[in-house]
Amino acid sequence: MKRSWLILGVMLVLATFTLLMTSCGQKSSPPPPTETATQPPETQQPSEPSPSVTSKPEEPQSPPTTVPPTPRPEVKNPDTYVVVGIGDFIDTLDPAAAYDTGSGSILFNIYETLIFFDGPHPDKFVPWLATAVPSVENGLIRDEGRTYVFPIRQGVKFHYGPVKDANGTIIPGSGILTPEDVEYSFERGMLQDRAGGPQWLLLEPLLGVSSILDLAKQVESELHGTDPSQIQSIDDVSPEGLEEVCKRVKATVEVEDGNAVFHLKEPFAPFLQILVGFWGSILDREWVMAEIKQINKKAGWDGSCETWKKFYDPPTEESELFNITNGTGPYILERWRREEEISLKIFKDYWRERPAYLNVNIKFNREWATRLLMLQNGDADAVTILARNRDQVYPLVDQGLVTMYKDLPDQCMSFWMPNQRVNPENNPYIGSGKLDGDGIPPDFFSDEDVRKGFAYAFDWDTYITEALEGDSVQAKTIMIKEVFGYNPDVPYYSLDLEKATEHFKRAWGGQVWEKGFKLFMPHVPGSSRVALDILKANLERINPKFKLEALEFQGTQITQDFNNDKIPFDSSGWCQDYHDPHNWAYPLLGSTGYFGRFLDIEPNLQKQLDELILQARRELDPAKRKELYYQIEQINYDHALLIPIEQGVFKRFTRSWVKGFFWNMAYVGTYYWYLWKE
Repeated sequence: MKRSWLILGVMLVLATFTLLMTSCGQKSSPPPPTETATQPPETQQPSEPSPSVTSKPEEPQSPPTTVPPTPRPEVKNPDTYVVVGIGDFIDTLDPAAAYDTGSGSILFNIYETLIFFDGPHPDKFVPWLATAVPSVENGLIRDEGRTYVFPIRQGVKFHYGPVKDANGTIIPGSGILTPEDVEYSFERGMLQDRAGGPQWLLLEPLLGVSSILDLAKQVESELHGTDPSQIQSIDDVSPEGLEEVCKRVKATVEVEDGNAVFHLKEPFAPFLQILVGFWGSILDREWVMAEIKQINKKAGWDGSCETWKKFYDPPTEESELFNITNGTGPYILERWRREEEISLKIFKDYWRERPAYLNVNIKFNREWATRLLMLQNGDADAVTILARNRDQVYPLVDQGLVTMYKDLPDQCMSFWMPNQRVNPENNPYIGSGKLDGDGIPPDFFSDEDVRKGFAYAFDWDTYITEALEGDSVQAKTIMIKEVFGYNPDVPYYSLDLEKATEHFKRAWGGQVWEKGFKLFMPHVPGSSRVALDILKANLERINPKFKLEALEFQGTQITQDFNNDKIPFDSSGWCQDYHDPHNWAYPLLGSTGYFGRFLDIEPNLQKQLDELILQARRELDPAKRKELYYQIEQINYDHALLIPIEQGVFKRFTRSWVKGFFWNMAYVGTYYWYLWKE
């Protein structure tokens, strides 16, 4: 899933994308899983989901006379789930390269991972292509958390296979899942390491690096004493270095006695959460390696340390798996026509107790009137519905044609980000660069009273009501409230202009109050600026000398300025890659985290945070680990390092004949296997 920092000005656009993914890939609902941890969930006969699994549909209040009784319609397209979205959302179908929810929503229906989520629970797992979920208790987590053992399920078929060589001879092991497929899938992904892709998630626990290039720098330094700064690309790595990089990657995943065994650099508590992501999809090794002219498939990496560089960081469309798939999951990719259609058909030889109930057909239409008509007529089971169009859908809910689920928690949150020491070079956001009423100094936000003054000056209630139409709740700490480690009792900021005034009068020894300031915030033209305007108005109420202005740039320029450490204050956001507090604490507050590296937190405090984050990542005892995250959250509040804004909640609509829905916030889309119509 893309790690994205979201400028609040484009938050509504991204909220629209979230709605696309939850209408264009509705979340599914399984029959309850078995209690046995070593077996996948069993399927019961289709029945109405129980309230404990499914959010109860709620109907908007309206006069009863406005909606006449409607006869219950016959189910249309009884064997196909039809979705109509706004636009094509797939980036790539190579699971080792995809890092966006759009691609992931298709991939996790086609491919499978070693373990999977236990029904609606984002923090519980069941075996999938492995026959057991490793734990300390069952002896499959060993060496104090450094070794994970996965017994691999036998007899599982891939969609295509077996593969034949040039002489027409079947290649042994192809078409059927083997432990060697697991080993190859992870090694291929890490060595490929597509720029902007997901492989850092695996490289961090397995090798202690965030990229293959970083590993190569380490290797070159060890082998030849090379200064890491001289290694700018993989082409700068010696032949000996390339071979050693490959050997180290291969040493992290091995086959032992029919098991796939992972060797971690050090204990890493959220490792299972990482493996459940679609980047952990298992491929048919022989099929990926082979050239298959009938389907225009290029040969992939042959597993050799002599050839891996050829497949390193390929352009998206040059991957041999860019637009073709071969997994073990319940769906086969029938066709993908860009901006036209995605079609998934039921895999009849699926290894679990039954195949899926419905085929899936996803179409695209940018006209809201057309999408609404298709939903109303039953030609679509779900369509993308933007917030501004919901009033036209509520009558269909009243008539019983459409089911509405509301208050579904999102896996993203936004926050104000005060940068304590910006890069002043050609910086348009700091005005004069001095505390003289016409700008701010580069280290303006290094004063804690400045940060707390801004925190108390924001009106959450007005923002959530006016800008987000109530589709959010106030975020109170640095992680979403559904994740383990969230402290429900941590203090949080709310609008209090008197407290804001107190802090501003103390800031910079009284100079802020006396001289005022002028601060510029980036803004994308045409996007919402409600949050900025609310904060601007309140700052001016506190002191007319406090000026907050919008500075309009295109999103690409703002991203560049963010990466160049130039933005002193902005609204940003994070969507979790995996459902674990480490994926919040580290990127937001870690000294090398996605946002933390730009906060420029006071060194001693940053050292304390880094030690807590590392300790929590290593800690396998849940109670001790939770306490560590509580400490991190308290530090964030005490020093106003990041100021949480909101966590999204949203609504989801489907035709009422669609059954089997439940919400798992860690899903990247709908797991269609659970759905049926009646």
